[in-house]
Amino acid sequence: MASVLDFEELRLRAYFSHLAGRVGAAAGVELVCVAHMVSNSVVFLPALRDIAPIKLLLPKPKTAETPEADRIAQFKFTTHSLSRKWVSDKTDEVVDVVRRSTSENSRLIFVDIGGYFASSINKIAARLDGRVVGVMEGTENGVQKYETAADAAQVPIVTVARSPLKLPEDYHVGSGVVFSVEAVLREQAQILQTRTACVVGYGRVGSGVAEVLRGRGIPTVVHDKSPIAMAEAAARGFQVFRRLDEALQVSSLVISATGGHAIDRRALANVRSGAVIATVTSVDDEFVEKDLELYRPTTVSPAITRYDSGGQRYFWLINKGNPANFLHGAVIGPAMQLIEGEKMAAIKALADDTFVPGSRTEISEVSRDDREMVAEIWNEHFLGD
Repeated sequence: MASVLDFEELRLRAYFSHLAGRVGAAAGVELVCVAHMVSNSVVFLPALRDIAPIKLLLPKPKTAETPEADRIAQFKFTTHSLSRKWVSDKTDEVVDVVRRSTSENSRLIFVDIGGYFASSINKIAARLDGRVVGVMEGTENGVQKYETAADAAQVPIVTVARSPLKLPEDYHVGSGVVFSVEAVLREQAQILQTRTACVVGYGRVGSGVAEVLRGRGIPTVVHDKSPIAMAEAAARGFQVFRRLDEALQVSSLVISATGGHAIDRRALANVRSGAVIATVTSVDDEFVEKDLELYRPTTVSPAITRYDSGGQRYFWLINKGNPANFLHGAVIGPAMQLIEGEKMAAIKALADDTFVPGSRTEISEVSRDDREMVAEIWNEHFLGD
């Protein structure tokens, strides 16, 4: 008898196969892929090969050793270790790895998650003699890295991060983060309801985190650098602090969702003793890591670490500062496949030069027609009749 997991994987494969048939193969294109080694990638990465071959797989560092990574290894992708320092500081080495892994005359699309190539894509593209078609970026914090890079990208950057198809995923990620935080606290004989929460970053995921916390009856305050985001949070009934230090001082649970190194030395100095900190992005995106190193870590369990300053003041950090929901497989259900489907369409649009160009200061996106096609096929596979 097939297991539930087998059934779900079969359903995902059917969806991706149907979608790939509608999108079509990207002729002459090969992919250099940054990827999370999580359950969804077990199905999505092989499906992506129907659009273009993955010639180089770069596992995100904090998920490189997961059980799912072992399953993905069975697909025999050429892989290389990944770090921001390697990509930004060792461009020649990166180019050599790409050259060895790809066909000599192929066109290349970089599939990014988190803006790893934002500071170096121009150098890489120049060294590869015009072979780089562009970059497909999957996350909002990655988009922001491309937008704020010192040198504007000389190749197209297409993103799915701001698509309406990503809204269901963003909400479920926020819900998953809260679920995982609560699960970790319960393992330590604590509960959410004894804490006041601060959500740092009221973007698409952070707003979902705040709504879920409030729905669970947790007093929740919000901080964001953006005046627009602060006004929106206030309009939705949250207490909003314009100063991060003031928000932290009234909170015993901090969930950071900025992707912009919000948790720096000053923030850590204002975190209340005994507070719990969790994030929705990687530790190297949310923390200034050298500032975190000022505190002494003590591992309590694989899920939680105690940090102290050498005195009586301390705080708890969930999943070593990496996404809290990754502790439970980052599972968010079929909603994830909407945006994975748009990634396939975005890669094809880059290959065919049919994406919708952004303005001078904006990143490009896929067309409305492509999004409707993805949603139509998703509805067919995941909605009841």
